[in-house]
Amino acid sequence: MQTIILADLLGGFGVNAVAFLSQLVSFGIVFFILWRWAFPAILKTLNRRQAVIQEGIENAERARRELDEATERAEQIMREARRHAQETFEQAAKGAEAEANRIIEEAHAHADQVAQQQIARIQQEAARARAELNRLVVNLSITAASKVISKSVDSKDNRRLVEEFVSTNQTKEQ
Repeated sequence: MQTIILADLLGGFGVNAVAFLSQLVSFGIVFFILWRWAFPAILKTLNRRQAVIQEGIENAERARRELDEATERAEQIMREARRHAQETFEQAAKGAEAEANRIIEEAHAHADQVAQQQIARIQQEAARARAELNRLVVNLSITAASKVISKSVDSKDNRRLVEEFVSTNQTKEQ
């Protein structure tokens, strides 16, 4: 009676009940096969794919963190390099200043040495000029004395006496 009611009910809609039941049984068999073997394989593939995607996300996060760390290390190295370059520049500047001071001191020492040599040369020239002047004064004194006394006196003794007189007077003046 139920099949008749179902057949009458389905027949009223223009549906073949036997075909419907066979399709329903076929659907159940296909669903069971899919549920038993296909869905687990599909779920397994989806889970693997999800794991691969999750691993890719984790790798991307790790790569981003490593990139951030590498960037920080690079910035730290750059700061260290700048500091080192500044220190090197300061040391070079100090070295250049010290070298400049050394060169200036050498120049002053050389200038002092040249000045001392010039002073010594001038003193030598002055001594020679004094000696020449003394000789001329002695000669003039002897010539003048000879003309005054109009007689020839022993010129060697006279020369010795005048030189002694001039050098005594010269020593007193200095």
